[in-house]
Amino acid sequence: MVQKSKVTGFFVFIIALVTVGCSNQIIQQEPEMYTSSGSIAPYTQSSFEQYVDETRAWLDETRVFHGAGYQVEMDVVSPYRLLPDNPNGEGILLVHGLGDSPYSFVDIAPYLAKHGYLVHVMLLPGHGSRPADLMNPTNEDWRLAVEHQVNLLRDDVDKIWLGGFSTGTNLVTEYALAHPKAIQGLVLFSPAFAPKDPLVSMASFARHFVDWVSLEKEQNFTRYDSLAMNGAALYYQTAVDVQDALKEKTFELPALLLVTETDELINSKVIYDLFKTRFRNENSSLIWFGEQNYSDSRFVQFSMKLPDSNIQSGSHISVLYRDDNILYGRRGWMRQCGGSQEGEVYMVDCAKMPTLSYSAWGLFDEDTISARLSWNPYFEPMMVRVIEFMAQRQ
Repeated sequence: MVQKSKVTGFFVFIIALVTVGCSNQIIQQEPEMYTSSGSIAPYTQSSFEQYVDETRAWLDETRVFHGAGYQVEMDVVSPYRLLPDNPNGEGILLVHGLGDSPYSFVDIAPYLAKHGYLVHVMLLPGHGSRPADLMNPTNEDWRLAVEHQVNLLRDDVDKIWLGGFSTGTNLVTEYALAHPKAIQGLVLFSPAFAPKDPLVSMASFARHFVDWVSLEKEQNFTRYDSLAMNGAALYYQTAVDVQDALKEKTFELPALLLVTETDELINSKVIYDLFKTRFRNENSSLIWFGEQNYSDSRFVQFSMKLPDSNIQSGSHISVLYRDDNILYGRRGWMRQCGGSQEGEVYMVDCAKMPTLSYSAWGLFDEDTISARLSWNPYFEPMMVRVIEFMAQRQ
């Protein structure tokens, strides 16, 4: 029997004491949102159409709706496919991040379909319904779901690309390392191989004592605002798994990594180091949103110091969206705004702020009001490079 650390146990006990009061108040306001449905969506269907239909049926039964409208909410969290008008014979599977949904690719997926790619966007088990459902899946569920979706895409096209955002990048990279002959290459938005917060490593132990990493009033109908401890543990294991796989072998197929230097969640320097040493294909490339300029022929830099646009830095999510995205764009409904005083960040109402600067969350100038940059000022040139990368021959 493994002896548990007394220090670790004390740490978890303190977390539980500090959060229980606030947690109970939030849960009492909407108990169903924070109670697990006890299930995950089925993911072993024989066709993608059946997968979409059965997932939507599961969401219809288990989702706790936010009030934005039934059809709106169902559409943003459900898996979907986009058929190209002029197919090029290739397809791409896109996998979202922790707590997210297929909405993460609402701007990227149509661009890929426009350029000839059949696009499948999946929903990871535990997502789309209620934040407590992230207590239900296992890492094996996530791995098998991704593997099955690759197989379903292969029914329609011979050449397959894998793409992901955040946790999704870990899952598709691990799959690609294990099945290099099955795919053409990788497109990775905010790869999450290396978490910035060392405490996430404790999540696997902590989930036996604490249900939540954070418990928030759910306001964003495209993703979870709250995070179940089991979800954090699953994410951390994906990071461990992909780093272990990269230690064993290099990735020899083309890969495009899109990384924000000031990513709040991911250690961007470690991502660059892994790219330089483990992603060996000469056609691989890293697009870097920031000011550090590495002497690497495969390195492409986009500066995020854009005073004319009031932009100071990028964020974990800013690679994903156009500036006119209705939820996350410059005037989007889901913007996060805050200020900083004596090193402490506090939330403010974006609508009441006529002029804002944009940056990574927490990298706010002292005594100013800022918004987390949630849109990409380089979206079009970024996607041009994505298409050029995918079009080149290995």
